[in-house]
Amino acid sequence: MRPIRLEITGLQSFSKKQVVDFDALTTLGLFGIFGETGSGKSTILDAMIFAIFDEIPRTMGSKGKNIRPCLNQDSNTLEVYFKFALGKDIFEITRCYKKKFSRKGEEKFEQSNPILILNGDVIADTVKNVESKINEFFGINVNDFTRSVVLPQGKFSEFLKLKGADKMTMLENIFDLERYGTKMSEKIKIRNNKLKEEITSLENQIKGKGDCSLETINNLKTTLTTKEEEYNNLLSSKKELSQEYNELKELKVLFEKLESYIYELQRLDLDKEDINLCKNILSKHEVAQSFKSIIDEITNLKESILNNQTSLLKSKNTLENLNSALEILKEQEKEKQLELDKLMLELDNLKVDYTELDNLRKGDQYIRSLKFKEKLLEETLKDSDSISSDLKSLYEKLKIDSVSLESENNNLQNLEKIDKEKLISLENEIKKLNTDIKLLEEKLKEKNKLEAEIKKEKALKDSIVIELDSYLKKIENINKQHLESKAFEISKNLIHGESCPVCGSKDHPNPAKEIQSIDTSILDELSKTKEQLERTIVEIDTKLNYHLEKLSELNELDNIDNLKNELQIKENMIGDLKVKEKELLENEKELNNKISTLKSNIKNYSSNIAQKESELNKIKEKLTIYEKEILEERENISLLKLESDSLDFISSRKTLLENMDREYREVSNKKESLDISLRKVRDNIFKDFNTIQTLSLEVISLEEKNNHLKDTYNDKKEWLKIEATKNGFLSIEDILKHILEDSKINILKDKISLYEIDSIRYQSLKDEIIKSIDNRVFNKERWNELEEKLEALTTQEQNLFKEITEHKGDLNRLEQLAQESKELLEKIDKLTLKQDDIIILQKKFEGRKFVKFLARKKLDYIAYEASKRLQKITRGRYILTVDNNCDFNIVDAFNSNFTRECSTLSGGETFIVSLVLALALSSQLQLKGKIQLEFFFLDEGFGTLDATLLDRVIEILEEIRWKDAMKIGIISHVEDLKIRIPRRLEVTPAIPGESGSIIKLI
Repeated sequence: MRPIRLEITGLQSFSKKQVVDFDALTTLGLFGIFGETGSGKSTILDAMIFAIFDEIPRTMGSKGKNIRPCLNQDSNTLEVYFKFALGKDIFEITRCYKKKFSRKGEEKFEQSNPILILNGDVIADTVKNVESKINEFFGINVNDFTRSVVLPQGKFSEFLKLKGADKMTMLENIFDLERYGTKMSEKIKIRNNKLKEEITSLENQIKGKGDCSLETINNLKTTLTTKEEEYNNLLSSKKELSQEYNELKELKVLFEKLESYIYELQRLDLDKEDINLCKNILSKHEVAQSFKSIIDEITNLKESILNNQTSLLKSKNTLENLNSALEILKEQEKEKQLELDKLMLELDNLKVDYTELDNLRKGDQYIRSLKFKEKLLEETLKDSDSISSDLKSLYEKLKIDSVSLESENNNLQNLEKIDKEKLISLENEIKKLNTDIKLLEEKLKEKNKLEAEIKKEKALKDSIVIELDSYLKKIENINKQHLESKAFEISKNLIHGESCPVCGSKDHPNPAKEIQSIDTSILDELSKTKEQLERTIVEIDTKLNYHLEKLSELNELDNIDNLKNELQIKENMIGDLKVKEKELLENEKELNNKISTLKSNIKNYSSNIAQKESELNKIKEKLTIYEKEILEERENISLLKLESDSLDFISSRKTLLENMDREYREVSNKKESLDISLRKVRDNIFKDFNTIQTLSLEVISLEEKNNHLKDTYNDKKEWLKIEATKNGFLSIEDILKHILEDSKINILKDKISLYEIDSIRYQSLKDEIIKSIDNRVFNKERWNELEEKLEALTTQEQNLFKEITEHKGDLNRLEQLAQESKELLEKIDKLTLKQDDIIILQKKFEGRKFVKFLARKKLDYIAYEASKRLQKITRGRYILTVDNNCDFNIVDAFNSNFTRECSTLSGGETFIVSLVLALALSSQLQLKGKIQLEFFFLDEGFGTLDATLLDRVIEILEEIRWKDAMKIGIISHVEDLKIRIPRRLEVTPAIPGESGSIIKLI
């Protein structure tokens, strides 16, 4: 098992969804979950166990089904999503509980259907189906899971403290040892029956072999010896002739080879002129190649001269352009200076008296404010009159509705009351009846389903029985054909006057006829199919018996009609009560609505009266303020001492001064912009002047370099011309033409080399052949004569060999039949011995003895593996043993090997022993006996260790992580442990009223 992703919502301290990405968390193998006590660390383990098994043992004890206390108080939904891998398969499971309220306000806590997904497909979506599939794939229950895979608080040392019998039962469950119990006994029984059939079949085969007497075999051996002597004499004569024939054949081959070598040498003489031409071309190439470097140097010099001239021309053009640009910039400088002087004169004429402008602006503002406040005073007086009128109207309405409210309250008190207790009692009875009916209907559905299954299985059994009969007939026919074939083999050896080994008769009027040979593999295949069909029938019979037993349990379903009638009566009674209750409720509701309306109206009137009175007081305060502010504004206007307090005069004068001020600012901005532009022009003049000086120096340098390159180029070109003429080349182009590519050079060299090698080889071979012939002469007439004689002897040899082969075949067949009979007897003996062993083994498996033996062996090996790690952690002090009662004991090597019970260990010692046991158990555990665990989680105990022991434990965990490729998780609040584990989750505790626990990956 390998976790991939976990999502938690509403579980204990987690109010909002928190996600744990195990792929990121387990990248280093060893990881931790840290946080303060009560922060919600252990809830992560609870969520994993809850997702798989729908239980949380840590918080709910042995019952494990009361999920309600685990719901976060700020949430209405408890939901967990868990994604994990088993081998190559990816599983996703979602479980959800929701808090709901009935119409009467009663709280309910209901479970939604869980969903189990395998490799993207939904395989279960009900509680029972999901539970069944989890059992199918895991094979262990929640208790064993929390003792060996995920170890929450309180479960860590449980395996250590389990008593012997409970411990053995746990090991049988988690290691799937039951397959060595009843299932193995059934296999042994099937094997014993198969052995009986094989022995019977072998005995029948021996009977079908017929007579393989020793006398018949000896007569056939005598005839064979005579034929073999005749054959050997023929071979001796043939050998003498073959020797002479081979000598002539060898001489014939030598003369043929000599002719071919002479032909090849003549062909090579024709290619000699072409090879000399190739040698001359290669010689010219080597001389031309010696001039290649100087030619390249001259070419490079020529390119450098051209590049230098291009740069020189470019620099001269740039210099001319810069001189022109410099003159333009100087003209721009003069123009901008004249414009600047003009703007300075214009600024002197536009200066404004800002004190006067300030007073005008204030006066304008005071006069406008005075007029606005006078208008506000007038409007406020109107509002005061309107609110006073509204108040009078509200007081009258309030008095009328108060009288109506008192009348409606009296009517409400006089309404008839309904019997609530009787109604609740009837509803409870109906709920119980519905539950009983639902249970009976489910059983009825189950019964119908079982009847359909039984019908289906009976039909399947009938079809398989028919198919089995067909295969049995085929096997019988093949066996019959096999016997007829054996009879034919025997009839071939019958001699008139001698007794038949089958019937004993000396006359053989109707010998067995030959039939087509039988492929024994077909018989084997049919036998295997027959056995498979027989096993299938046994399996179907087992299922049928189980279903029939279950069906008999479901046959008592007669009460459902009585329950339905009783339910109908109760529903009619409650219906009448509800109709009456509905009428009373409608009347009550109507009165309550009227009373609510009146109360709401009275409340609104009271609220409106208070609001209007408050508004009236505020308006009076405003009137006082406005009158005071008007007086202050008039005093401010008189203090300014303006020529006129006319708003038109002040506005026109203010506008004139503001226009002059705006024009002054615009001219100032133009002056500043012109100053910046003038500075830029002068900067550009300075830059261009410096660039002109630099370019002038560069032009002089390029001219000097160009002259030097031309002199060097002319000297080297003249030297090359003189040297090329000396070596027979007309020009540089002629030299380059004689330089060959590497591929062409290789072709010419290979051609010359091949020619020289072939010339030497064929001449040498010719000389060797002449030496081998040694003046001998090939006689063609004798060659033909020997060929005819050898051909005749070969034909005679083949006929004799055929006769000998036939006699040997007959002899081998008879000997083989005799040997087969002997081997069949030996096989029967071996199978009988095996059958005896099977019977002994069958007795050994009675009473689940072997299962108990295997569980004990598993326990001993787990203790051995745990002891190795325990000795490493304790520096060889403690050894873990198992006593006769399958309980764990500790041997103290530092105390004369004193043995004591594990219950005497201290807290830290108990933690270490429990840890090594849990690690040993998880390393051996395979889900359903085939899926290796990849994950181990523990939640407690590290606080009992000192720093030294903590380091040793971490070393052991790291070693397991690397050797076994296991992901190991630790939950702790120990700070010393946190710094030893770089990959971890930090859990922040919940803050009441603000947020739940929060998970963060570090």
